[in-house]
Amino acid sequence: MKSSSKKSAAQWLLSGFTAFTLTFSLAGCSQTAEENPELEKTTDASLVETAEYVPASADGPAQNVPEPQLPISATEKSEAGAEATLKYFWEAIDYGRLTGDTTYAGLVSSESCDLCSDLISGWTRVYEEDSWAVLHGNMALEVQDLDISTEADRGETIAGISFVMTEPAVDFYEIDGHLEDDSFDTESTADWWAELNFDETSERWKIEWIGVEDHLSED
Repeated sequence: MKSSSKKSAAQWLLSGFTAFTLTFSLAGCSQTAEENPELEKTTDASLVETAEYVPASADGPAQNVPEPQLPISATEKSEAGAEATLKYFWEAIDYGRLTGDTTYAGLVSSESCDLCSDLISGWTRVYEEDSWAVLHGNMALEVQDLDISTEADRGETIAGISFVMTEPAVDFYEIDGHLEDDSFDTESTADWWAELNFDETSERWKIEWIGVEDHLSED
């Protein structure tokens, strides 16, 4: 029997935003762990025994999911840095979708970003309630426009990014079986908008606001 709490967690994630997944491979320059342990590290692959990745299925959630790596370019106060941060955010959300661990997404999320907080807590909640997601395909993200400006009165560097996301169909499962009412059987495409602020203290971009562009007129 379905639990109402499990159902609400899955339904919230599909209500208005469907499910999120990303398979971007983000490139960046190498940096030592001592300089910044959160940034991507270069390791001799021959010295590391990597467990085989197991995709999510009706039998259970994904296993041995590669952890997202924050690219060095995210520290650049540039268009490239802002775009890399946006893509990393969705990669980190995708990791949370597959594992329930959304701490990586928090690295580039401002406390003022409501949707960031909702996604971070929402995916964590799904797995805490012994549910998991199976996506049929990969999300495609295409940046349409990116503009950087400086607010003279506050001395802040702001990036506005318009992008299109196509999200795949998704099925939710729990130990008792398929949550048919919570699943989404078709892919969807929408125009999105994100605003990022360059944090001078942490030397990285952080997302201040993100959402479907239709919601801009409502704010």
